[in-house]
Amino acid sequence: MENETEKEKVIMTGSVPQCPYCKKPTIRTQSGMNTVTAMYYPPRYDENGNNINPDRNTRTSGWHCEGCGKDYATAGNYTEGFHYKK
Repeated sequence: MENETEKEKVIMTGSVPQCPYCKKPTIRTQSGMNTVTAMYYPPRYDENGNNINPDRNTRTSGWHCEGCGKDYATAGNYTEGFHYKK
């Protein structure tokens, strides 16, 4: 399993992850299988109105870069961030 320090953080261009190979905002297509875990995280709020039980479901998405022709995948969640999956 990958060590947390080995995971490369996803660079977003708008709402789409930038290609980790050519590292430029080219045309990308979401491809392959996309998955999301299905655990329910009921919102729980502290006395200041902050959600202290945010959604931690893992989202995995496949992408194809039309600039360099390579495929890549991302994984993570909106609470802890996303990383490129190798």
